[in-house]
Amino acid sequence: MIFDLIIPIYNLEGYLDDCLNSILCQTHTDFCALMIDDGSTDQSPLIAQAYAARDPRFLYFRKENGGLSDARNLGLTKVTSDYLLFIDGDDRLHADALETVDREIGIHPVDILEFNGWIVKNGQKIRPVNTRPLDVGIVKNGRDYLLDSVKNRSLTTQVWTKAVKSRLIFQHRHFFAKGLLHEDELWTPRAYFLADTVRYIDEHLYDYIQREGSITHQQDQSKNIRNKKEIFCQLEHYYKSLGFTGRQYRILASHLSRQMIEACLLAGNERPPIQDMRFIIRNARDGRSILKMLLYLTAPGPYRMLRKKLKKNEDDL
Repeated sequence: MIFDLIIPIYNLEGYLDDCLNSILCQTHTDFCALMIDDGSTDQSPLIAQAYAARDPRFLYFRKENGGLSDARNLGLTKVTSDYLLFIDGDDRLHADALETVDREIGIHPVDILEFNGWIVKNGQKIRPVNTRPLDVGIVKNGRDYLLDSVKNRSLTTQVWTKAVKSRLIFQHRHFFAKGLLHEDELWTPRAYFLADTVRYIDEHLYDYIQREGSITHQQDQSKNIRNKKEIFCQLEHYYKSLGFTGRQYRILASHLSRQMIEACLLAGNERPPIQDMRFIIRNARDGRSILKMLLYLTAPGPYRMLRKKLKKNEDDL
């Protein structure tokens, strides 16, 4: 099977060669690497063009800077294969990644095949991306997969942990929202609802490289936080439109409430803005989210200290 790999590139000269070399070294050799240069101003174009010159499986496209979502969307318009994968230009694929995906899709040709990966910091594997795998190898309806993942706290919205059937994208014109950071958090739940079949395999096939200069590690987090909150509001409206049972909606709404609290904590809010407080309260519908809401709204200082301690312990794993 041939896979299309969408690789957004923006000023990654110190990382791009490792990423592209990890693709070049795949044991499964039937792929097309769609390198989308989002207006880089460093040496990234020369690196990408060198791969395109030496190997016809690597295709280089350049566009004006429009952000990660815009680059991925251009990549989607270039897809011709049955399945596609997303790879960030500063990350790495394990050598047997495509071979594993090809084998598993051969067993069950699902709409979305999800796999695991490693979070890598300073050259060390810190922890798996999904630390709570659920129902490994089981084929599920996309709606059930999302609900079960949220209940189990094993939801991974990162698009680079998924092989997606191209027809799913084109049939529903399921592109990324341009200009949003954290766009995976909006794109992935919607993709699940479009999918008839989803399957998770607990194979670590991807290295997510944490680095200080990446979008999610910017010193100015204001746009990150605004976009997160906007996504949560969009998902609230989206979930309301899907005709869930009361129990199903309670699962998803409660998850959104907890996510909004985390965004407010990231913003440094001792007290959330009134619109965020209303969002948190109206969506807190299960015991865990109600407890979290009460702790945050009545004792924000101690709650923040507790969250910092838990986060530090998680990073030290």
